[in-house]
Amino acid sequence: MKIFFKYFAVLIVAALGTGIVLYLDARCPQKKAQQAQLVNNAIESYIQNNKETLANLVLESDTFKNSSFQIKANNEPEQQTEKETVTENNPNQIYLDHWDEMKNSEIAPYAGPQNAKVTVVEFFDFACGHCKALAPVMAQLVKNNPDVKFVFNPLFFMSEHSPYAAKASLAAFQKGKFVEVFEGIMTLPEMNEDTINQILVDEGLNVDEIKQMMEQKEIRRGIQDIDALSQVLGINGVPMLIINGEPFYGRSLDDLQNKINSYK
Repeated sequence: MKIFFKYFAVLIVAALGTGIVLYLDARCPQKKAQQAQLVNNAIESYIQNNKETLANLVLESDTFKNSSFQIKANNEPEQQTEKETVTENNPNQIYLDHWDEMKNSEIAPYAGPQNAKVTVVEFFDFACGHCKALAPVMAQLVKNNPDVKFVFNPLFFMSEHSPYAAKASLAAFQKGKFVEVFEGIMTLPEMNEDTINQILVDEGLNVDEIKQMMEQKEIRRGIQDIDALSQVLGINGVPMLIINGEPFYGRSLDDLQNKINSYK
């Protein structure tokens, strides 16, 4: 702003011209008033003829920029508060916001038609006891509902062997054997690399090939993306089921089938 006033002062002096002498005689009020009026007229005339130049000087000043930044910063908390209010009014909004990402995941294994009218998404951990109890229900739902899409998102926070199981299941999906491997691992009384490999063999898969696939960037990055999505959604417990963008906490075959039917 100091720069602005400096330029402004120079411009005013130039506008008055070099022939004007600002002599304000305190003993002559009339002369003092005339000189003041002359200055005011010159300033008003210059402002009217140079509005654009003066406006640009103001816009470029540090004071103006800092003031604008402060106004924007003061408004941001209000916008955030409004967003938080919407979320509080509809706690399921986060699932709706990310529903397309969940149902059309490029990495998560799925069963059923790709563009089904009804989609069931599950987040689970192969080491989770409740997930193991739900597994046969999910497998039965897949068999009973060939027109429904089931998307499976393996997480890996409950056991040191969960990451291996998660990557193995994604590799099995690429070989067309996800549901079979999923059911097999979920029935293991003790889950470790050897017992998981035995499930792969039982389903006719080559363990060495699966291990090579598990180290591919697509799969290693894939389980990280699934984990990141679960954190965005705020999922802190498994199994977690979302049906057509709505979280569902029923666990029996009848409850889940009835909920699926309500969307058909």
